[in-house]
Amino acid sequence: MKVNFVMSRDLGSKIFSDIFRRFAQDNRLSLAISEEPLPNADVYHYHRPQLEKELVSPSVVTVHHDLEDTDPSVAFELFEPRYRQAKRVICLNTGQAQFLAARGIHNTSVIPHGFDPGLFQKKGPRTHIPGTPVKLGILSRRYGRRVKGEVLLEEVVQSLPRDVAEFYLVGEGRSKDARMLEDYGFACRCFEILPYRLYPEIYKAIDFLLVLSSFEGGPANIPEALATGTPVLTTPVGFAPDLIEEGVSGLFLSKDFTQVQTTILSLKDNNDTMYDRLMMGAHESDVAIPWSTVISKHVEVYDQVLKGRLKSTALTLQKKKNQEMLRLNV
Repeated sequence: MKVNFVMSRDLGSKIFSDIFRRFAQDNRLSLAISEEPLPNADVYHYHRPQLEKELVSPSVVTVHHDLEDTDPSVAFELFEPRYRQAKRVICLNTGQAQFLAARGIHNTSVIPHGFDPGLFQKKGPRTHIPGTPVKLGILSRRYGRRVKGEVLLEEVVQSLPRDVAEFYLVGEGRSKDARMLEDYGFACRCFEILPYRLYPEIYKAIDFLLVLSSFEGGPANIPEALATGTPVLTTPVGFAPDLIEEGVSGLFLSKDFTQVQTTILSLKDNNDTMYDRLMMGAHESDVAIPWSTVISKHVEVYDQVLKGRLKSTALTLQKKKNQEMLRLNV
């Protein structure tokens, strides 16, 4: 099957590059990646559809961002015409699919990000040592508009006792947050640039993945965390509601900093054995899927779209044939 990933513009994206590399290695697909659609592909998969005035059929698009995001650059109106034109819209989470369904777009499939089983494997459930700080990991680049929860993080730590938590930060720009945390007296390790093969070492070191984002399409670190048996403390964004079982594999946080503080304090004190229960629940969770399954789900979508095109072509030919027979009979 010849699939053309259409990028529309060369903006550069490490996340896209990592994902596309996995698709390119799958022998079920003959994958071509280009800025403009190439001739003779079986399926055209657009990843920045808002940059297109028209999609080449049969087309698939992916919603990579949070449809509730208030940033003008991802306003729904920019994407809507192409979503309505596409044969199938792939969503990363059910929240995106529900958003589109409420606006009359129902030709959706939900396929979350996956994890690499060659890198991310279950660690044994950690046992809480009373009185020791909880180790919290933030694994995402820092954005200038602070959409990843940078403001909430500072609100949380301003009045949080210094012996309650230690932090591991991974991602471009996170040294700024590291300086802030250290200024407030917290122990912090920061890696602005970390080879992906070393990410499992971060999950081994931390107790909980901390996601404070206001908006997310993913994030990709949630399936990675669950694949390693690391519980997740997260705002209810992206595919967190799809993957996290409240009180079992993680906890949902509000945007109220006092609620986040209370949660971290309870984990440090292991109130109601909360720390222990989350460690065991995350270790037993099996909801995260490997990238091979993610690709298989995409192949299914491509097959369905392609069969739909062949069916449409056959109906068109039959219609023309019927019209020609009527003309001859007349």
